Amino acid sequence: MTKKPAIRKDLVTPRFKGVFRAPRQFFRQWRKYRGMTLEEAAPQANMTAGNLSAMERGAQGYTPEGLEALANVYRTSPGWLLEVNPLEDKPGMLPLWDRASETEREMIVDLAKTVVKGRTGTDG
Repeated sequence: MTKKPAIRKDLVTPRFKGVFRAPRQFFRQWRKYRGMTLEEAAPQANMTAGNLSAMERGAQGYTPEGLEALANVYRTSPGWLLEVNPLEDKPGMLPLWDRASETEREMIVDLAKTVVKGRTGTDG
């Protein structure tokens, strides 16, 4: 039997079970990075433009399902929506990763593991 991960109570809006408010998130930045308007992105994630706007401003929380839907629309991972500002990573890895094929992404990961392993001297 798999144990469910604990829900951080400080991220849950008390009125709505399972609705989260992250201390920070980059929903708007990802939408802009993908060149989309609220009116284009929201219906693809099964939301209204008003709901998405409120989420971007932090005035409304999100569900895990909503986060997953936005990640699919913006072609990224749910974690990156919460952790990575794509508008600030211009010289970094994101543009390269974004253009890479699955095979190239595997090569990038393998290369990164080699570099980090060589630097730290650890396996993993």
